[in-house]
Amino acid sequence: MSIASAQYDDDEILAIARAAAALVARWGVQDEAAERLLNGEGRATALLGIHRALRCMFADSDRAARWIFVYSRAEHGDHLLAYKNPVKFVSDLSAFLDQ
Repeated sequence: MSIASAQYDDDEILAIARAAAALVARWGVQDEAAERLLNGEGRATALLGIHRALRCMFADSDRAARWIFVYSRAEHGDHLLAYKNPVKFVSDLSAFLDQ
């Protein structure tokens, strides 16, 4: 069962939301973009899935966090902070990491 399809109690939902908020802060996402990334069903779990995939690829957590910026520039010509559709970015990145 994937993390996105699991059933969570209120405490688990709050923990997932806190973890995802801390993650986008670590990635340096500004408030407005972070709000768009975090609001919506399944988005927090998608972000945690991206984090998990990156940590599987990179043992160093700083390198995993920096990779987000490299991917963003390579795929979209700009930094994640300035990318106009962060929800699409997460979707594209998830698809890329699943390949």
